[in-house]
Amino acid sequence: MAKIKEKVDAMSLINNHINTGEFAKMYLLCGAEEYLVSQYKDKLVRALIDVEDTMNFGVFKGQNAKADAIIDFALTMPFFADRRVVLVEDSDFFKNGCQDIEEFLPNIPDTTVMVFVEHNIDARKAIYNRTKEHGVVAKFEAQDERSLAIWVKSLFIKKDLLDVEVQVEDVAVFRLIECVGTDMNRLYNEVTKLKSYALEKGIVTAEDVDALCINEVEGKVFDMMDALSRRDGRTTIALYSDLVKLREPSMRMLFNITRQFNILLKTKVAIDSKVEGSKMASVLKVPPFTIKKYISMANAYTYEQLVAKVNKCQETDTNIKSGAMKDSLAVEMLIVELLNN
Repeated sequence: MAKIKEKVDAMSLINNHINTGEFAKMYLLCGAEEYLVSQYKDKLVRALIDVEDTMNFGVFKGQNAKADAIIDFALTMPFFADRRVVLVEDSDFFKNGCQDIEEFLPNIPDTTVMVFVEHNIDARKAIYNRTKEHGVVAKFEAQDERSLAIWVKSLFIKKDLLDVEVQVEDVAVFRLIECVGTDMNRLYNEVTKLKSYALEKGIVTAEDVDALCINEVEGKVFDMMDALSRRDGRTTIALYSDLVKLREPSMRMLFNITRQFNILLKTKVAIDSKVEGSKMASVLKVPPFTIKKYISMANAYTYEQLVAKVNKCQETDTNIKSGAMKDSLAVEMLIVELLNN
């Protein structure tokens, strides 16, 4: 069995278990980046078992995830196979708790591997801590812009998507992330559209991104930051409400707000260092057409205020991940505080 521990790098963790063939008895896959959660769920399950083997592979989803049925399946010996695999999705066991499953975790047979995929997590629940003790918690958090850019570019230049290679300008990659946002599912869909569009000419430009991709979530976050800098509470709250209606996860909103304040802090430093506007985009690693707006927003704060706001965003992130606060409430309280200070 794989060594039982929790690691920050969930992708490396699962890849290592797959490559070595040493698996833990139990996995909890969770986190803000749903694309990675879904991808690594499929990757892990395929490495564990033939998904067509219904005798040894059990799937329990949502309301059909009954503790007694899950335990009965997990306790049964595998039929002409090395192991039984139990996949449980969106059971809310890790939100509401489940004493039966919690008590069963230390007693999972060596011939069974359980994989939980959950979107609603309360790290204070005993079942969560029991999972860390007897299994693996793999958290897939939102990726930073540099990692996203590398991944997006790989989708264009490799044949993994649409079985065709298309070149892409670096500025187009960053423009796409700026336009679409950091959600990997949305980025994947937009890359598919752009590759199809550029099949004949063989290259994707920033102009193609502007023509084909709809700036929705990231645009609203950017506009919300502008409203925050102007202390326009009504517009800020309205834009936040729009993001909630678009079902933008609270943790991804927090990631984007934190990212934007980090950019504003770097902008403030660049202004004070008298970096020329033409060079600032390269220094900040943002599209050139956004520089004037970033300068305007940065000038609305002092350096000390921006440092305090970045720290407050990081404190909110810590409070959510530690289970001290519910994510949606924490983000709402953060926005109110950012408006008032």
